[in-house]
Amino acid sequence: MAKLTENDYICGMEKLLNFDFQLLNQGFSKLDATWNFGPICSSFTRIYYVSEGEGWVTMEGRRHRLTPGHLYLIPAFASHYDHSSGPFAHYYIHCFDQTKQVINYYKQLKFPFEVAATDHDIHSIHRLSRLCPDIPLYDNNPNSYDNNPSLLKSIRRFQALPPGVRIEVNGILLQLISHFFNKAEQKYKVSDNRIIKSLYTIEQNLTSPVSLDRLAAEAALSKDAFIRLFRRQTGHTPIDYIMRQRIQRAQIMMVEGQRSVQKVARLMGYDNVSYFGRLFKKVTDMSPMEFIRQNR
Repeated sequence: MAKLTENDYICGMEKLLNFDFQLLNQGFSKLDATWNFGPICSSFTRIYYVSEGEGWVTMEGRRHRLTPGHLYLIPAFASHYDHSSGPFAHYYIHCFDQTKQVINYYKQLKFPFEVAATDHDIHSIHRLSRLCPDIPLYDNNPNSYDNNPSLLKSIRRFQALPPGVRIEVNGILLQLISHFFNKAEQKYKVSDNRIIKSLYTIEQNLTSPVSLDRLAAEAALSKDAFIRLFRRQTGHTPIDYIMRQRIQRAQIMMVEGQRSVQKVARLMGYDNVSYFGRLFKKVTDMSPMEFIRQNR
């Protein structure tokens, strides 16, 4: 069997670059200390362009300032909080990748939160408004739109547009998101083929238990040596890494399959639903039921 290389798992997904973005909502919102929501954890990607004032987004334990002249990216399934304490105006774009392939990139790459907007970007955002003028949010509270019925309604509305419009919209979304891809870095500076193989094994077995003994044996290392090497290569212990990947897979299952917390927990290999709930909240800042309510 040929050895897996770094390109096989981390960088070898170029053939999947055929994202099919559906525009869910886009519009302009001018607020005054009323943009205060969270935790939010959505199945779609958010892009912001700030035109006036300042806001804040807290994500992955870091508080980010939003200022005029910049684009901001919040990936799908990234738990975050929104906040403004004064005048704040921004264009928002919500898009959903039907192929689910972009989620793999969100998992493997560390994207910048902020990039400078070009004149062409601003023109493209205005072009989106002209192409799809009837899809703004009528309420900025995520509870009003961040749910499965709204998501399906928005997808059907987008798919009813003429093919040429859908193609142009998808192209604009790809162009805007490409700025973040251009500055993205690998989350895990994995160079050891033994750990690359372990990551592949984990990814292929997220819904079934993968023991440390098996991973260490496949790497031809003792368990302690494997844990140390895995942590040096990924920044996580094997147990923590597996847990985070499984919780993200659980999020996708909850959104797509309309399954109960108990069923998802069992499918992901957690017999103790309470324990699963604690892990879920550790990763997403919300309980499984809160996540389901928000996304249904």
